[in-house]
Amino acid sequence: MPQTITIPDDLYALLGSLARPFQDKEAADVIRWLVEGKTGSTLPGATLPTTAVFTGPGEIKGRAPRERGATIDLGGVVIKALTVPDLCSQVMESLFARGYSSKMLELAPYSTSAKRYLFAKTPVHPNGNDFVVPVKCRSLYVETHKNYKTAIEQLARLSSKCGIRLIYKGA
Repeated sequence: MPQTITIPDDLYALLGSLARPFQDKEAADVIRWLVEGKTGSTLPGATLPTTAVFTGPGEIKGRAPRERGATIDLGGVVIKALTVPDLCSQVMESLFARGYSSKMLELAPYSTSAKRYLFAKTPVHPNGNDFVVPVKCRSLYVETHKNYKTAIEQLARLSSKCGIRLIYKGA
């Protein structure tokens, strides 16, 4: 049975500013998202995510990744991340730890378009602009200024070059 809580106007306004467009309909949706992100568990009454699989460039079948974290299977290793920088960092570190450092250095700079790199030896895109949100992973800089869907697609393409399959498992 739903309960009623009283919160001050400034806190209610803050909840509204945290709401994700097209996802959060009520203040309770934002509170649920924050609590689940902090505790790492799904609260009763929430719908469980379905699995989505990267099947090719620009395509994730199933439910698209949401802006509240992601769980992926990287060749049998489950990675849980709350942010895109965390996700990119963990995937890159896992590839390095599996012995793909020479492959990663060979691929650097790894372009995702004519204007952007996923990672490079210096935090600068091919058009000369600095990475917006660079994360250093060993000797490489990863550009993490992207949404989950784009990050997962790009990381899946990268991992496939190492012979490892990346599968999105949900938020």
